[in-house]
Amino acid sequence: MKKNVLSSVFPLLVLMLVGFASAGAAAVSTETPIVRFNVTNGFRPITGLISDAQGNMYGTTVGGGSGPCFLLGCGVVFELSKGANGTLTEKTIYAFKGDKAGDTDMPQSNLIFDAKGNLFGATGLDYSGYFGAIYELSPGAGGVWTDKILYRFTQDAYNPGLQLAFDSKGNLYGIALVGNLNGIVFQLSPQADGSWKESTLCTFDLTDYPSGGVVLDGKGNIYGTTQQGGTFDYGTVYKVSPEKGGSWKKTTIYNFMEQGDGAYPTAPLMIDANGNLFGTTFFGGKDFYGVVFELSPSGGSWNETVLYTFGGPIYGPSGVVFDKKGNLYGITANGGTGCNFPGCGTVFRLTPQAGGTWKNTTLHNFESADDGSASQEVYPAGVLLDPATGYIYGTTQYGGGRYGYGTVFELKP
Repeated sequence: MKKNVLSSVFPLLVLMLVGFASAGAAAVSTETPIVRFNVTNGFRPITGLISDAQGNMYGTTVGGGSGPCFLLGCGVVFELSKGANGTLTEKTIYAFKGDKAGDTDMPQSNLIFDAKGNLFGATGLDYSGYFGAIYELSPGAGGVWTDKILYRFTQDAYNPGLQLAFDSKGNLYGIALVGNLNGIVFQLSPQADGSWKESTLCTFDLTDYPSGGVVLDGKGNIYGTTQQGGTFDYGTVYKVSPEKGGSWKKTTIYNFMEQGDGAYPTAPLMIDANGNLFGTTFFGGKDFYGVVFELSPSGGSWNETVLYTFGGPIYGPSGVVFDKKGNLYGITANGGTGCNFPGCGTVFRLTPQAGGTWKNTTLHNFESADDGSASQEVYPAGVLLDPATGYIYGTTQYGGGRYGYGTVFELKP
């Protein structure tokens, strides 16, 4: 079986990091693991967090819980409920039971709310050979959440991506893989009888390998990335637009060239109120450690601006989010000074400067055994900002205890 480019490039890049010093200014911040996963309450959170209007946070772990899957459970959805004094209480609101029990397992996408407060997410390929599903969790009396499988993927289209998106009509969008290195953009539409209809909106070229998931603008256009493919085979940013008659048109709006502009985007995009797209590449840029970029529409074309280029050994940025002041935040998968080579990852902040440059500040260096580690992961989860306090929340896939099953952390900048 052919592998994607990142799986073969990653070990080589790790070797290149020896001897480099970390880049970016450091800030004094207080980081606290507020959840240490122990299999019973979950194992390895590979996705980020979302919050509701009350400030409660929700996330998933790929394993753990009470389900019978493999050795470490089928995965869970957890809630961090905010009390009157700001304290956070962890609770497992759903433990997956596995495909053999008529459920699903191994949740791998970020969660998303619909307008009624239901949670939606995706599960991926599992150890039993199933191909993934889209699920819905609905809150009920006494804090009990009910799971419903909306759609099951097959070997014709499998392993849905990291980020789903709703349109204003309640249709759900995402990506899935086809074969080894290409994939589709799909739409799930709710039907009158309570079922969901799947439609394939577009199919990617053979080696495009879509990644990260999708975002939508106010006109119903869909945007995402391929981690390879395109004119130079360093990945692309694409747009899928609705056409008259119900058809859809896919357009490549940017081809990464690895000429300082980045290579191999893997994380979800973010779109602002003006229709500008923000994202990251895991590799590429001046020193091949990844970039944060902006794509701006202009007269029918799109212009890319590299906002920041990472330097060794801090590399592999996640997707980014804005705060109210226009600063950008994210996580790097590797680097930093918190543990031995190649580093356990960092939390970073990019601050716009006069003249259009951006200043990188390392807010925290993860230390693995104690506070968590995002180390050596190609798809680091992003962070969640609390607008009321300015605190930063996120997950680490490793560390946080003796067995290193991952954490949820709180960072006070």
